[in-house]
Amino acid sequence: MKWTRRIALAGIVWCAGLLAASMVPEGLPLPTPVILASALLLALPAFVVTVFAVRRLMIRENGNGRAAGGGQAMWRLLRETMPGWLLISSWLLFAGFWLVAVLSLGGTPGVPEQRAGAYVANNHGQVTVISKAQYLTLKAQDQRSAVSVAGCFCVFAAVISTALLRREERREAARP
Repeated sequence: MKWTRRIALAGIVWCAGLLAASMVPEGLPLPTPVILASALLLALPAFVVTVFAVRRLMIRENGNGRAAGGGQAMWRLLRETMPGWLLISSWLLFAGFWLVAVLSLGGTPGVPEQRAGAYVANNHGQVTVISKAQYLTLKAQDQRSAVSVAGCFCVFAAVISTALLRREERREAARP
């Protein structure tokens, strides 16, 4: 789980850096798929491994081979292993990523595209001509929403993997 936490922490830093860079008036000069792929390359492996570890934890906590009562097991894990300040700061970071994602999705006239040298917003086939500044703003919003979701995955993976590592360290310290 140590490598999972390291990847998740690197993902948080990378996504926060991409978000900060996307606030520049010109936005990021990279295409959105490249930005999304770079963010998800760090987020998805850590998230998937953490989800499987949580499932294993729920089965172990329940004791009957089924993953029931997962919310209670997760809350108990976090409450027992994580200091309050770390939980609060991680929830604020998680909420911040989601807030950026939600704000980036609202009120857009469509998907920004370039067609025959003109900048347009495509809203389910209805094409509206827009200025270059509007195009760059819409493109930056798309990039921010994608990066924010990846950042949320990374925060989740970092918090849960840290809690699981701390639980294992406590169990090993208690063994004679």
